[in-house]
Amino acid sequence: MKKMFWMVLLGLLVISLTACGSSDDAAADSGDQELADELYFFNWGGYGDEDVIKNFEKEYGVKVVYDTFTSNQEMLTKLNKANVPYDVVVPTDYIVERMINQDLLAELDMDNIPNFENIKEDLQNPEYDPGKDKKKYSVPYMFGTEGIAYNEKKVEKPTSYEDLWDPKYKGHVTIQNDSRESLTMALQKLGYDANKPDEDNLEEAKKELMELNPSILRYSSEPDADLVNGTAWISHTYNDSAARAYKDNPDIKFVMPKEGGTVWVDNLVIPKSSKHKYTAEVFINFVLDAKISAKLSENTPSSNPNEAAKDEMTDEVKNNPNSYPEIPDNAQYYRDLKPEKLQMMNRTWQEVRAK
Repeated sequence: MKKMFWMVLLGLLVISLTACGSSDDAAADSGDQELADELYFFNWGGYGDEDVIKNFEKEYGVKVVYDTFTSNQEMLTKLNKANVPYDVVVPTDYIVERMINQDLLAELDMDNIPNFENIKEDLQNPEYDPGKDKKKYSVPYMFGTEGIAYNEKKVEKPTSYEDLWDPKYKGHVTIQNDSRESLTMALQKLGYDANKPDEDNLEEAKKELMELNPSILRYSSEPDADLVNGTAWISHTYNDSAARAYKDNPDIKFVMPKEGGTVWVDNLVIPKSSKHKYTAEVFINFVLDAKISAKLSENTPSSNPNEAAKDEMTDEVKNNPNSYPEIPDNAQYYRDLKPEKLQMMNRTWQEVRAK
């Protein structure tokens, strides 16, 4: 799931990479298709980098108008109300599913995105965009997981979310400061489907989290510093948080629990309202270039879906053990939930935090 705490994600390029994604490969006109003068790019705050924009502008002669958002909901609201029709947007997986169902996305012409072949096969047709009737609406940009980060000098390698409840770790536990994510963790611990919350199983999940409350150091979606300095020993968190912490403290490791944990994917999509669809597809292909995608991982140590990029990565990036954890078969994507289900989860979380 998309996270505000990500460090700069698109620190992709330096001047020496201006030859990447050459116009011969990506920007050649197809029939009457021509590059537009401008491209409107709507991205998560903290994802952007001026070098990327300038490099694309220099390579293709297209001016990029750049804007940011801080949540998927903000993105959807602005997309529906904006005076400017955005050409490329970066929603999270379950939001892609919603946008497809609401007929908000343009079908991609994959002939204009040949670098899509760089994407690992098991992410080419994910649950939220399965390529039904050979129609494709999204391209994976970065992905990651939610599981357990731990300090191996303080904690025996955990295997289950149940390990967070171990009284030995009282005062040194963190869990996500987010209603859906923390309740999902508790639901999975109890053996429930994370995407099927109801009043009964949420009541059970609430009791589980309230039992954990006395052990909590803090609720945090950014436990990196606590993991590094040793105040947090075990955390329910994202693998990229653990990967960042590992850079400063190699005792920090990350595992997926036997309950499955979750997988999230951020995606590049083209809204149906775009006036520059071909140019947007050229831009997406540019971002999927192996060298550019490898640079992306230097600044954001989550999991890169671009298989070709791995050959371009430095050893330090490639060998961070927390960037590419083993993902169990029972790991789940977040699916889009009805508003009443989300409201139920929010109310339950407020009750947990009130105690």
